[in-house]
Amino acid sequence: NGGTEAINGLIELHRRVARGFRNYDNYRLRMLLIGGGLDTLIPT
Repeated sequence: NGGTEAINGLIELHRRVARGFRNYDNYRLRMLLIGGGLDTLIPT
């Protein structure tokens, strides 16, 4: 339960920060980035 609450807290924090995003795609990318679900490495 504690892990779920921690993730929810991160999402809520970044939801408040993300109010300036113009569209849902940018918001979604921000959530993936902070949640660890976005691979930031550029393939070569």
